[in-house]
Amino acid sequence: MGLRNVQREQTDYFAFHRMGRASAWSRQKRREAIHNLEFPRRRPARWPGFGPPPPHHLHPGRHTFREPEPYRKSQEDEKKEGPSTGVQRRARRLERLLAQEGMRFEKVLGWGGFGMACLFSMSSAGPGPGPGGGQGGGEKVVVKIELEGRDTIEKERRNYELMRDAHHVLHMYNLAAEEAIEESDLAAGGLFLEFMERGTLEKWIVKMAKERKTFSDRALWTIFDCLVRGLVALAYPGTKWRAEESANDFNESPRDTMVHFDIDPTNLLVGGFGTFGQRNHAIAPIHKIGDLGLGEIFNFRARRETERVWYARQSGKAYLYTPEQFTEEWDWHIAAPASDGAPTAGNYRESMNLWQMGWTMYALITLCWPNEKKEPFVYASRVFDRPVKDATYGGDLLYSGRYDDTDRDLRRVVAQCLYHSPLSRPTLRELEVHIRDKLRTRLNNSEEEARAWAKRFYGEPKRRRPAPPPAPARERWNMGAHPPNRFGGAARARFGKVFSNESILDLERIRRRRADEDHRPVIRRQPQPRRFWRD
Repeated sequence: MGLRNVQREQTDYFAFHRMGRASAWSRQKRREAIHNLEFPRRRPARWPGFGPPPPHHLHPGRHTFREPEPYRKSQEDEKKEGPSTGVQRRARRLERLLAQEGMRFEKVLGWGGFGMACLFSMSSAGPGPGPGGGQGGGEKVVVKIELEGRDTIEKERRNYELMRDAHHVLHMYNLAAEEAIEESDLAAGGLFLEFMERGTLEKWIVKMAKERKTFSDRALWTIFDCLVRGLVALAYPGTKWRAEESANDFNESPRDTMVHFDIDPTNLLVGGFGTFGQRNHAIAPIHKIGDLGLGEIFNFRARRETERVWYARQSGKAYLYTPEQFTEEWDWHIAAPASDGAPTAGNYRESMNLWQMGWTMYALITLCWPNEKKEPFVYASRVFDRPVKDATYGGDLLYSGRYDDTDRDLRRVVAQCLYHSPLSRPTLRELEVHIRDKLRTRLNNSEEEARAWAKRFYGEPKRRRPAPPPAPARERWNMGAHPPNRFGGAARARFGKVFSNESILDLERIRRRRADEDHRPVIRRQPQPRRFWRD
């Protein structure tokens, strides 16, 4: 599809998106309308803006804002039924492949159209830091593989390399087992990532919603601090952070920002309590940004590349498209909007990450999804030391009356993060200083009370019963068959009651029993070459 067709199609789609009807849009049904669409617009000469506020915005209250839908079920809840048969086959093959590298399969963590993620543990300690090395024998690691050749894994690998020294972005490990995946026909590529034992942030939002409680002010400010540190790391990629991420370490604004495009509670991971870098996470566990597969570096020049900017307009999840992506201002620009001086459209920079992080804080405060239709509310305030009058998409935080139990200062800052124009939003430096000062106050509970609450709410991660170490490669590949695995089924049918306990893979004991029964010597055959079936 040519660029002009992409522009027309996106113009039509985002008109539906702004009305809150994106789910009803269909390329097939809108084909004729897209063909007859006037693009670019000529009248008026430029986007006129939001215009005067509607009458019901003059005296805002609960009736002004539609009530958002509460969180009821997380993606992790939806996947409790278990992976599909195709995903299970891939997982079994990955298990056999990495068992020869000293890695033990634990479970499938997630799957999707492009790939899947599985949890493994290192069965033996090796030299050096990292999973299974030196201090970490038996440490868990997430193996993420790409099932289709889309080069997203390689792009994600490059992005994680730029975040190597960040404390609040997920870490990537360079393990020798990568070669085994690359040499096989199992996947188009693979990554070895840090395991965060408490799962996604979405899981904890859902838990809080089910308990009909709310996060304390101190917990919210502490989590906000964590997330802003992660945004600082994205704003300054490639920085060697010796201590914690801090925007105050730089005298200039970010130039080569990594725009994430997909920051939401499903891609924010919750780890453990303790000290990371120079920061003690005692009131709330450490939170890290993950899933850098859509991340791109945008600087002054990149924001003026027409094709790159337009094709990035639909990156990410539809419900979290930013004003830089969905604003009507695009309809007047056939080239890159930033090259024509557009203040919002196509201005992909660090403030775009902040807008998506603002919706995460919105979810933590409201325990609700953002509405499909984003309603702008003109809100004049002071963003720290500068007056701003712009439309915010978080007006209900301030005027609906539903969230008055939460610190108003926090709600005000989050509403400012959701301003329409990137230049109206707070800077990372302003946020960092304000959050630090806020955490020094008492808020609505003391640090001791907040620590006790965090221990009760987050608890200790469930400890799985350790599986036995995998048998040596020669034994696992004996008898010309693939070893049984704990997915069951084929192994049990083939070998009978001997393999009824799927977690025990002691082939040597079984072979001795058969030799005693048959009174024949044990014949040790050569291992068969690895053979993978095509799905």
